Amino acid sequence: MINKEHLVIFLVLLGAAVIPFLARRVRLPSAALEIVYGTLLFNFVVHHRPDWFTVLREIGFIYLMFIAGMELELGLVRKSGKAGWYLLISVLSFSVTPFLFFIAGQPYFLGVAVAMISAGIVIPVLKESELIKTPLGRDIVGVALTGELLSILTLTLIDAHQKHGFTLEAALELAKLALLFGLALLVLKLLYLAAWWHPERVEKVMESEDPVEEGIRAVVTVAFAGGLLAAAAGAEPILGSFLAGMIFSHVFKSRGRFDEKVNALGFGFLIPFFFIGVGAQLDLRFLASPETVGIAALLTLMVLGSNLYPLLLHRPLRLTLLEATGMSLLLSAPLSMIVVAGTLGEKMGILSPEHSGALILTALFASILYPSLFRPISRRIKSKLAAAAG
Repeated sequence: MINKEHLVIFLVLLGAAVIPFLARRVRLPSAALEIVYGTLLFNFVVHHRPDWFTVLREIGFIYLMFIAGMELELGLVRKSGKAGWYLLISVLSFSVTPFLFFIAGQPYFLGVAVAMISAGIVIPVLKESELIKTPLGRDIVGVALTGELLSILTLTLIDAHQKHGFTLEAALELAKLALLFGLALLVLKLLYLAAWWHPERVEKVMESEDPVEEGIRAVVTVAFAGGLLAAAAGAEPILGSFLAGMIFSHVFKSRGRFDEKVNALGFGFLIPFFFIGVGAQLDLRFLASPETVGIAALLTLMVLGSNLYPLLLHRPLRLTLLEATGMSLLLSAPLSMIVVAGTLGEKMGILSPEHSGALILTALFASILYPSLFRPISRRIKSKLAAAAG
């Protein structure tokens, strides 16, 4: 007789293996189809979510944030002279959108959730479209990661305020967060010096033919050590793993094939658990409620409205209108952070279960619709880049 647990893990792995091929055929992002697969699998085939699956989903999320941190190359951001513009786009979104919700008589936190920016969908889509290493790709990743960092910090501050108010305990929570950033900077300096003094050891870690994969083992340890430190400081673990990835990228600049191994472990195995897990959280009863679907559809449009600032700032960003449109569309798929915001808002008592469910549905709608609209734009951008290079 087949063990139920074995069947669940087989079906999850089967979906993770087949979906990329299907995604290429239907021209949709793999991550979006993984969410749909998770929704169907855990609503119609498997009617329980094992504890180990929840753990694997969290592992996938933490590792995804580590890779996101690795993609943020601080040196390139500084050289581009656009870091201030990346920050301005995020600040405008977080300032204007919650204010509009507040004056409309809606929960301000709903506006905060709509303003979330995330790299969870952005990086896989840019990799699939082969734009990740282009100037536009670096700009989109820069805005997405700056926005994600601001999103995590915003949620951390709101969580601290809801728990402690304007008290000494809240100040201590913020002090822990500041200490975490200070510790990250200290580790960055120490690792940079160690790599400079012992380049041969760095080369050994990055060695492509290492039979026991010491480097990959070290990377996984670093990713989860960052998450553990953040949790100990009272912050979200994803903030720590993001900072760990950023530090790793800054210290180990010449990674060669090692990057491929890190991505293979993440996108080939761990990260699909996160996206399928997001789909597993969606209760199809919400789809039977016209009110919830209507709210989600309206919020999906508002997510796009919250990310139109690249169009207004395309000149200082040195983007064409086509490129700025592509950036706005891709930034409008903040899958992971909308889900995190909705879950956290319900847990804190700021959002009703209906609003939380509508946000998960919004994350699903946005992660399918906007990357799909980005696809034809990305092909036009690639053809223009090829023509310019030729």
